[in-house]
Amino acid sequence: MIDFKQELSKYQPILELERIEDSIHTSEVQDILDILQHLSKGAYTQTTQNQTVHSRPKQNS
Repeated sequence: MIDFKQELSKYQPILELERIEDSIHTSEVQDILDILQHLSKGAYTQTTQNQTVHSRPKQNS
């Protein structure tokens, strides 16, 4: 059977781990910003299209 306390006592953290975590967090933030920009462009496009449709004068038949 595995003795978890003994295994944990052997554990030594990787020195580069902090740099990796910073890199991951930075890329996550950039990903979120990219998604928000995409969504805002889509919302802007949809809003301008709706305004264009509603601002057209009605044609009388």
